[in-house]
Amino acid sequence: MRRIHIAAFKRGEIEFLFNYGVLTTGFDAPKTDHLIICRPTSSQILYEQMVGRGLRGPKFGGTEQCKIIDFSQNITRHGKSLAYARFIKDWEVQQVKSFKEDEVIV
Repeated sequence: MRRIHIAAFKRGEIEFLFNYGVLTTGFDAPKTDHLIICRPTSSQILYEQMVGRGLRGPKFGGTEQCKIIDFSQNITRHGKSLAYARFIKDWEVQQVKSFKEDEVIV
């Protein structure tokens, strides 16, 4: 069943794919343009693999931009020592200081 849903996602037949710990490494879907991370990780390599799903870029068949929303606060927890920090100057990273249920953050 999992393979059927993954194949449909890659073909663009379904818009969203949710998982926990399954599509972190070795998953290839270069047209991914949004990532929502809801789990903490202390592994810099694993975090780079997770965000890497959306960071291929056009040169490697990926998208021009990818929005990454990290509800687990891996960015603030680990600071600049995270594995992706080497790319930080190439990305626009925004930190949400507070969130109110009636606000929409664009």
